[in-house]
Amino acid sequence: MKWWCSASSLPWVWTWRPYPGVWLFVAALVVLVWLWNRAGARAADGRVHTPGAVFGLGVAILWIALDWPLGALGGGYLASAHMLQFLLMALVAPPLLLRGISEDALRLLDRDLRAANVLRRLTAPRMALVLFSVAVLLTHVPAVVDFLMASQLGSFVIDLIWIVAGVLFWWPVVLDQPRHPGFAPPLKIGYLVLGLMFSPIMFGLVGFLAYSDHPLYGVFELAPPLPGITSHDDHQLAGVMMSVGAAAIAFTGISVIFFKWSKTDS
Repeated sequence: MKWWCSASSLPWVWTWRPYPGVWLFVAALVVLVWLWNRAGARAADGRVHTPGAVFGLGVAILWIALDWPLGALGGGYLASAHMLQFLLMALVAPPLLLRGISEDALRLLDRDLRAANVLRRLTAPRMALVLFSVAVLLTHVPAVVDFLMASQLGSFVIDLIWIVAGVLFWWPVVLDQPRHPGFAPPLKIGYLVLGLMFSPIMFGLVGFLAYSDHPLYGVFELAPPLPGITSHDDHQLAGVMMSVGAAAIAFTGISVIFFKWSKTDS
């Protein structure tokens, strides 16, 4: 039994396969947020904050990205499925998951000055943008992808890097708090534009994927073929998905920020 989705030399079949590691990871995430909220409520002598439907949607999206069939397809068959996983894990799920953290839980972090300082530095907009960009670049380098995707542990490492990098990237946008008081809505909009729509790293990856004469990733090029799509077309589709998907997510985030901003000023 495989615990995590990774590359396989077996031909693809539409037969459900269990991945218990994914289930345990998602369950552990839910429990962790619930315990954190509960600890925050105890410290503040308040009611336990229920993460809510938005958090639940984030968990569901994360589960879909990691589990069969998308997780298995992206683990070693299709670069386009791998790119869809990236979009869901790093850009769609994190802002929804962050909405499940209560104010009491966040204030609990401030009790440990060392942890608070580390978190403040990691989630500062400039640092978060740099860390996210570096994570995107490293996890899309062909040599790194081909090496890590060959094992369950390596595949898990890539997925975890995407999730953590996505949480750090979205933290200063989603969690309005006194840690970064100068990060006003106009700056948040510019942050998303720079990080997702006009990122040089994103542009470079899109260009290599969409316009390269040869597939970049050997793990997907040499995978057992799926009917109806060539490896070259699959890589081009992955490039288009990164470009269009990141822009659509950025536009959605900008729209939400602008809507909240206009309601505050009215």
